[in-house]
Amino acid sequence: MPVTLPLKFNAGKVLYDEDTNECTPAQTPGEIIIEHSPEGEGCYSFTWRPRGKDQNVEGDELFVFQGDVVWKKINSCKSGRVYMFAFLSSGAKHFFWMQDPNGFATEDTDDEALLSKDSPRDLELAAMIKEVFSDGQDE
Repeated sequence: MPVTLPLKFNAGKVLYDEDTNECTPAQTPGEIIIEHSPEGEGCYSFTWRPRGKDQNVEGDELFVFQGDVVWKKINSCKSGRVYMFAFLSSGAKHFFWMQDPNGFATEDTDDEALLSKDSPRDLELAAMIKEVFSDGQDE
């Protein structure tokens, strides 16, 4: 089933320390928007921007070619649902944490299995992102 763009969902940025391999979620509420780029077919815009009151934080806009990126769950993160958006051509990586509740954990939950469990929406988004950015060669 074709994905309708723009695709929008709540996600925060994750700060990644290459020296320690640790991810720290930024507290700023954010939103990811994936839409067609005016550059033409197979080109997309992947934008992260702050939402809510914290508008002093700068957003990011990434230009993406179909077939050059992956959206992958970071299973080693046990305190939430973290995903990596990685460019295959350059190796550049961007990390995001899903900010909508997963329906399994509450605010006072410290059960790592519940905190990191994907919601049905997370799984749906991952499938849609894969479909949008797939060039059809891995089918």
